[in-house]
Amino acid sequence: HYPFSSFRGAARGGMSDLEAEGLIQLPARKRVPPNPLAQPSVPPPLSIDQTPLECGLKDIQPVELRQVRRTPAEPLYRGLMARYHYLGYSQPVGEHLKYVAFAQGRPVACLAWCSAPWHIGCRDRFIGWSPQQRKKNLCLIVNNTRFLILPWVRVPYLASHLLGLSARRLPQDWQNFYGHPL
Repeated sequence: HYPFSSFRGAARGGMSDLEAEGLIQLPARKRVPPNPLAQPSVPPPLSIDQTPLECGLKDIQPVELRQVRRTPAEPLYRGLMARYHYLGYSQPVGEHLKYVAFAQGRPVACLAWCSAPWHIGCRDRFIGWSPQQRKKNLCLIVNNTRFLILPWVRVPYLASHLLGLSARRLPQDWQNFYGHPL
């Protein structure tokens, strides 16, 4: 935050108003090269089986949860999130792992887990950490930032099953990927 940023914004707005009224002419805006990360991209078409999957959880066992970060399957995760999650896809910041759940050889869900934010007042009060304890222990907490069951999948209890699989698998995956425990 710059100390005079609000003054600059006000001056820029005032100059734009004067130009709109025809009182001054501002120089042409400089072309800023596009930032590919700041512009939403259209997800590539996905060629996956989208026929409705409506059955009981026992009928699709085993459900396989695959960690896809930095693997050839990561574009599948990105495409599914971009196309079907209500928030779309955004690249997680900090430590994170991405998962795609498969049943009967086809994707049925996606999950993402990220390192915890530095400060969340209600969480910190609930846990009761001092600032020193938070600094030491925050790396032990993760946050489920995305959870998507694909729209054509209607399997009761699949969501809780996937959270259970994640809870059992995530600590080892995190240790292997980042070299520290959860």
